[in-house]
Amino acid sequence: MNCKICSKLLQEYLEDNISEDLMNELNNHLKECERCAIFFRTYSLTVTLSRQVETPCCVSPEKIQRLTLLLYERLFSK
Repeated sequence: MNCKICSKLLQEYLEDNISEDLMNELNNHLKECERCAIFFRTYSLTVTLSRQVETPCCVSPEKIQRLTLLLYERLFSK
């Protein structure tokens, strides 16, 4: 498991939509990689909080997607 794969699986992980083996690999990676662990905690908190509020009318789905991609790029482009 590497950081790029880890970041792509987080949504499925939070929704419990991955196999047990893949979940174990991801958990092991999160234990070993502080950067991904921090990102995961931030990401899961963001998902939790975003489910509690309505999407503002001025933020389009395209902007949300662009912001998400920018966050991935900034955290994992080294």
